[in-house]
Amino acid sequence: MACAARDLEVVPLFAAVSAATREALAAATTVRHYRPDMFVFAEGEAAECFHFVLQGRVRVFRDTRDGHEQTLQVLQAGGLLAVVGFLDGMPYPASAQTMTAAEIGSIRNGDVARLTQSCGDLAWGLLQQLARRLLWAQGRMYDLALRSATGRVVSALLQLAREHGRPGADGRLTVDMPLTHREIGQLIGVSRETVTRTLRQLREAGALRWTEDGLLVLDPAELRPLLEA
Repeated sequence: MACAARDLEVVPLFAAVSAATREALAAATTVRHYRPDMFVFAEGEAAECFHFVLQGRVRVFRDTRDGHEQTLQVLQAGGLLAVVGFLDGMPYPASAQTMTAAEIGSIRNGDVARLTQSCGDLAWGLLQQLARRLLWAQGRMYDLALRSATGRVVSALLQLAREHGRPGADGRLTVDMPLTHREIGQLIGVSRETVTRTLRQLREAGALRWTEDGLLVLDPAELRPLLEA
């Protein structure tokens, strides 16, 4: 399915480039529709395309040696998948699977390389994305190595708030990202029981609450002091 340039504006990387660059990107983009629980790509497959989420939610994960799945990211509209494949030529380092019905845009790596050489604004935007990925990876390493289980849960909540939070009049953020306790645990390397216990403690302390339709409401200012708990 073809893609219109205006459809790419949901992706912050593409919204920041010039209209001419966006038109060139749209001409190189193929859009595919996915049902829930379908694989966009699997770990170890040849990385042929750069992907991005136009609609829906996608989980990125790796299989562990003991047969479990380690969730690395949960992305929604605007999220980028397989950013570095066109640079290193290596297979996909993780799998991507839809959590909901989704529309995924794909650009072949050869086209991405060609466009970055001719469109300086795209090249600069990709460099910024790689820098953010590096900072994100460093943060994950810090969480896993130095923070307690409570600190990891709080860090995951703050990350979800940054990426998916909608600010309210009272300064709190509503997070429209319905993850199960198990999925949060997979993100940060703790058990479902630990996540449940920590969320209950945070709710009792007034740092977060759930709305009637299951959305999470939290105050980052109240959570940040608990990162080192």
